[in-house]
Amino acid sequence: MKKIFIAGSGIGKIRRGFEAHLIDLYSNLKTTINDRVFLLKGKGDSTDSEITVPNFSRDSFFSKILGYIIRKNPYFIQNTTFFLALIQSLLKYNPDIIYLGEPVVCTFLIKWRKLYGQKFKIIFFTGGQSIPNGLKSTDSIHFVSPLCMRDIEANKILEQNKFLIPHFLDYSNHHGIPDEIKKRRLRLELNIPENTTVILSVGAIDCRVKRMDYLIKEVSKLKEPIFLIILGEEELETNKVKETAFYYLSQDNYIIKTVSRDYLWKYYSIADIFVLASIMEGFGMVYIEALSYGLPVVAHDFLVSRYVLKEYGFFADLSKDGELNTQIETLINNKSTIVEKESREKFVYNNYSWDRLKPHYLNMFIQNHNTTIT
Repeated sequence: MKKIFIAGSGIGKIRRGFEAHLIDLYSNLKTTINDRVFLLKGKGDSTDSEITVPNFSRDSFFSKILGYIIRKNPYFIQNTTFFLALIQSLLKYNPDIIYLGEPVVCTFLIKWRKLYGQKFKIIFFTGGQSIPNGLKSTDSIHFVSPLCMRDIEANKILEQNKFLIPHFLDYSNHHGIPDEIKKRRLRLELNIPENTTVILSVGAIDCRVKRMDYLIKEVSKLKEPIFLIILGEEELETNKVKETAFYYLSQDNYIIKTVSRDYLWKYYSIADIFVLASIMEGFGMVYIEALSYGLPVVAHDFLVSRYVLKEYGFFADLSKDGELNTQIETLINNKSTIVEKESREKFVYNNYSWDRLKPHYLNMFIQNHNTTIT
């Protein structure tokens, strides 16, 4: 039987789309492929198929100090210590395929494979990060958007080992588009004002990438009553985001916090408009999560957002002041109908559900890997 590793140093530590993708892929492959599938994670309880690989988190004092001494960022330390602890599982299980998306860990695996003669094949998942050198012709690259596929063309990856497959949404945990009664009940549960427009953004709470400070400033210019919800992992710039909100918004019309993925659906359900203000994304998993709950999605106008959202997005040049504000005002004045909401959800299911993308993912694991499928 083939053994497949799905590996991520941040699983159990960081709640990003990247880690969510690995967890969902593991869960769905485990019920589909007639192989032994293992999740190698950075934190959490170990089971027969979920193996905790201890490492120093990027937020730990050790990672920050050591990173400073050797002039590497703390995430490099997290990846390096993850790989070192991973060696035990490599020797114990001797995997046939390793699927991962962290360049540092992948580079170490390539070197390990060459030095110690293990025969595992790598499927490297990329949402735009660099591709490690040294991959073999029998290895594969999983691209989630045409932008990252174009940007690393110079890596000379064999065509038959390039797979352009978007992220998928696991509908087994989907709660559907809420009716007005359910929406009101959830707003009451979450202590969100009822007679106001709720604007939601999900992503790292930062200024540089997700640009939550820009979102706050644009929302502050709206004349209509609004309630802003920002959900995501805290970063070095989170305090600056919170300070911006404190300065530009009233204390009773916004929330900035981190929530469990299990409860994220409630916030999609109570929102009226979804915004992602970043001007560069490898894919933007939250785009399709928001669409699946019928929300109008405002995104920066660039190749990836157009690829993911097609005609179902509301696009603007979010690098400019005033553009987001104008787009939100338009959506407030033109509220979505139930037909429009259902059309968005149907688009997501038909294009991004596991049911639809399953054959493509299975083919990627079959290609050059001789994986047995049930």
